[in-house]
Amino acid sequence: MHFLQGKAIRQYLGEISSSAMSRIFKRLRLHGIIERIPGTYKYFPTAYGKEVIAAGLAIKNLVLIPALA
Repeated sequence: MHFLQGKAIRQYLGEISSSAMSRIFKRLRLHGIIERIPGTYKYFPTAYGKEVIAAGLAIKNLVLIPALA
């Protein structure tokens, strides 16, 4: 299982503040895409979140990349 932490993700997003990252995680939790591990600052994708990720990657690979070529 892969866990997400704000500080690990922020290194890939550039100049995003920790408070902004907290708001992003809150939105993802409210939409049921991630869940928080109680007592920690770690999150993991839900089954629905994995479907959303797979759909996003499919759109990227099948639509966006060919359109840019």
